[in-house]
Amino acid sequence: MDYETAMIKLRGEVCSGIKLGLQNIKTLMEKLGNPQDKLKIIHIAGTNGKGSCTSFVNSALVSQGYKVGMFTSPSIYNFEERIRINNKNIPEDKLIDLMNEVREVAETMEVFPADFELVTAIAFLYFYREKCDFAIMEVGLGGRLDATNVAQNPLITLITSISLDHQQFLGNTIPEIALEKAGIIKENVPLVLYSQSKEAMDSIIGVANSKNSKVILNDLEKIELLENTKNGQIINYKDFKDLKINLLGSHQINNATISLELLEQLRKMGFEISNESIYNGFSSVTWPCRFELVSKNPDFILDGAHNIDGIEKFISSMNFYYKDNKKIGIFGVLADKDYNEMLAKIVPCFDVFLTVRPDSDRAMESKELKERIEKLTEKKVYSFENYQDAINKAIEISKEDDVISAFGSLYFVGEVRNLLGVGDY
Repeated sequence: MDYETAMIKLRGEVCSGIKLGLQNIKTLMEKLGNPQDKLKIIHIAGTNGKGSCTSFVNSALVSQGYKVGMFTSPSIYNFEERIRINNKNIPEDKLIDLMNEVREVAETMEVFPADFELVTAIAFLYFYREKCDFAIMEVGLGGRLDATNVAQNPLITLITSISLDHQQFLGNTIPEIALEKAGIIKENVPLVLYSQSKEAMDSIIGVANSKNSKVILNDLEKIELLENTKNGQIINYKDFKDLKINLLGSHQINNATISLELLEQLRKMGFEISNESIYNGFSSVTWPCRFELVSKNPDFILDGAHNIDGIEKFISSMNFYYKDNKKIGIFGVLADKDYNEMLAKIVPCFDVFLTVRPDSDRAMESKELKERIEKLTEKKVYSFENYQDAINKAIEISKEDDVISAFGSLYFVGEVRNLLGVGDY
């Protein structure tokens, strides 16, 4: 199988799509020798913030000198970036070899695995064979029935903020969704939990208590914000003084502090992690398309806000960093999302709108989105058939002290990042 064929298959054009449930992935992993049981796994779930926490923890552990596997989704530039060791993508040749091996085993199964199950199996095999010290596994969807949850003996689990998203799979209320995320909690394995709404925490802590899982919360009262600019944020948190965080947005402070709590738990387990490694890791961490400033004069921000919670955090950051600047927004929506509530939050924030159609069968046409915005405001709205035209127009109508932002699904924002010529991360 060549690279192009492998990518076609892994994108689901040959393999089936989402299959929630663990029996298939359990069977596949058993046939592969259960490499996940031989890894030191850090398992991370949540609605928003999974990737940021994964990146914080990874950066600190790599700074310490550990060999760290990192499994995330979706990808921004290329498929290989979903599976990384010490910030380097899995090489094409190894991906193809592992794909061939995993598919050969999968073809002996009664039910052929979904694409995400295949990719999860590849990640576990790769991290095991490369002798990773840690494997940080980000949940794809939910938690309880997600393919990554085939790992039954993680070192530690972490759950980030919970909000409404993927209700067709996870439930229509915060407690229902929280219970799905809590499915990653294991007997006698510590859980680090993002401090959040009582209804989410009650559901998660209830599951943790039933499994004798120690719960560690980040202490919001111990956070002292010293500096918050477009160059980064500096905080005091417990014994960590003047800690620089290289990701923007007040929500990233919470993500950073639960990541600190996780690293502290690893220390208590006997793993050596110096303060210097944490400081170096947090100050240099990158995570693309999460309120990412990619160019200046005018500033150009990319953000993967695609649900209500994400939109609220994005708008809060825009209003904080660019309170008095003219704001130009490039975005599209999926017709099956709660776009009316999203628009109600987006429209007051921006001064000019450029609508596009995301590359999805579920996407709303850009002209229809334009019409819906025009019903809510008299502000200028443009509609475009392709992303490059929208980018060109935004730059044309902007001045040096304005801010342009492309936001929405990570696939869309990743495409814009690529069109802007921003380098890999």
